[in-house]
Amino acid sequence: MNDVIIQQISHSYGTTEVLKGIDLTIKEGEFFTLLGPSGCGKTTLLRILAGFIHPSKGRVFIGDTDITDWKPEKRNMGIVFQNYALFPNMTVRDNIAYGLKIRRRPKKEIQEQCASYMELTGLQELADRKIQELSGGQQQRVAIARALVIQPRMLLLDEPMSNLDVALRAKMREEIRAIQRKTGITTLFITHDQQEALSVSDRIAVIKDGQVLQAGTPKDIYNHPENGFVANFVGTSNLVDGPDGKTVLVRPEQMRLDRKPGEGKPVKVTDVKFLGVYYEYKAEADGKEYRIIESNPGDREEEWKPGDTGYLSVRYRGEAADESKAK
Repeated sequence: MNDVIIQQISHSYGTTEVLKGIDLTIKEGEFFTLLGPSGCGKTTLLRILAGFIHPSKGRVFIGDTDITDWKPEKRNMGIVFQNYALFPNMTVRDNIAYGLKIRRRPKKEIQEQCASYMELTGLQELADRKIQELSGGQQQRVAIARALVIQPRMLLLDEPMSNLDVALRAKMREEIRAIQRKTGITTLFITHDQQEALSVSDRIAVIKDGQVLQAGTPKDIYNHPENGFVANFVGTSNLVDGPDGKTVLVRPEQMRLDRKPGEGKPVKVTDVKFLGVYYEYKAEADGKEYRIIESNPGDREEEWKPGDTGYLSVRYRGEAADESKAK
């Protein structure tokens, strides 16, 4: 197995430590995401994997092979940068072929590989266009094809959708995931966007201040956050008194707002938003604010309005995060 093993990686810029003993294993063929706020160390870790930075401490392995001291060109990593780093004076075809040309591959091989990866990324009809004639999404596909055509050990994606508008981001993340599934290439994806991470990843590592706070599947990360930071970075949460007296973090969609008392806590509705597929409510009680999300059931006789009194209850799903844990 050619798993990528990151072993006790630490790194400092001067006196500032940006990575603090990172331990991660990225499985062969996996789409793995590093998720965290700006400045948390995500890109530094990616650059260490690519060979652009040598870690202050720790080792990097592919399978049993220690690649920590290897130069970038020996690692054969495919990289898509945030700004794509395409050559504006070249055509789409020439941009994609560039990595094969500098490796002095035979002309016939270059032509065949370029044609194959232009087909994979839907760029055949744009082959002779210059980069400045392309949209942002098309440029991104060129960058992905150029990274893949060299048949790399691993694909590294450094916030590649940060320059795209919201609608195009959603489309492109689906395309990236589809390409990754077709090729089966081990992929590391860097993002600060929780929706991107949840929608495309096999597994996610949430990073803060150079440390991995939690790693797991998107479902595990969302449904079972291990601390307050993860719970509120990957979604939002309410602080609720649990059955054992501890304050726990509960997702808005795990809360229910009723008109009949039942076992619910009396609250006053302060805000109502209709967001198409769901409603979002805010309610207050005893100086605390709660957020509730309810799926849209269609037209109904009576709807909540600010100022209404309701009864708030919790539908627990597994174990909610203990708010007393590290934030």
